[in-house]
Amino acid sequence: MEDIKTANLSEQVKKNIEPFFLDIVNQCKEDVVSIYVIGSAVTKDFHPKYSDINTLLVVKEIKVPLFDFIAALGKRYGKKRIRAPLIMTRDYIDRSLEVFPLEFLEMKLIHHLVYGDDVLKDIPIEKADVRLQCERELKGKLQHVCQSYIKAMGNKSALSDMLAGSLSGYFPEFRGILFLFDQKIPKEKSDVLSAVEKLFGIDLGVYKRLIEIKSQGTHLSAESLKEIFERLYRVLETLIKKVDEFEIKPA
Repeated sequence: MEDIKTANLSEQVKKNIEPFFLDIVNQCKEDVVSIYVIGSAVTKDFHPKYSDINTLLVVKEIKVPLFDFIAALGKRYGKKRIRAPLIMTRDYIDRSLEVFPLEFLEMKLIHHLVYGDDVLKDIPIEKADVRLQCERELKGKLQHVCQSYIKAMGNKSALSDMLAGSLSGYFPEFRGILFLFDQKIPKEKSDVLSAVEKLFGIDLGVYKRLIEIKSQGTHLSAESLKEIFERLYRVLETLIKKVDEFEIKPA
């Protein structure tokens, strides 16, 4: 048990995750470099009833028997909302930083090292890569929101599910924007929204409203959903413009 460091996790996460990690370490110790809990499970945003527990395994090399062993654990631990872990080698991480800078920035910022070496601690994240992915992701989300609004064809349930369901996908870009502008990057979503609001002097209340809708299962009128769509579109336009205008300064 002394190899597994879960003391700083919430009791619910700790209770669910410890047996899973112990099974992996006891069976695959020679293959594993690091084990992490990542994402909302290490923040105050975690909700025991609705939130999944996301994990990362860094291994020496990819081996099919390791995948088979972890797959066999799925039936038992999937019921505890433990998602299939991300499994990577150090080499894969090194070669993927410029391709997925936002994802690795999230992991670097929001993780709890449970076992092994902290390989995320010093991974380099380049602003040019972050700016490019922020632009691509935000512009893609703007088109997705527009298409989904049309596709819903006035169906309130479908529109509400689309607006609230895509919420978590915005926060990697928000944290990426804070990274670009050398701002402190909070872990909790409400603090991230406040930081971006303060940075640009804009109102991100539409995202706070979507958090309420998602957490409370609120049913809104067609007029309210239309207003949320309009506010979301304008905010995305503003954020895209800010990212477009951002210039990478020479070192």
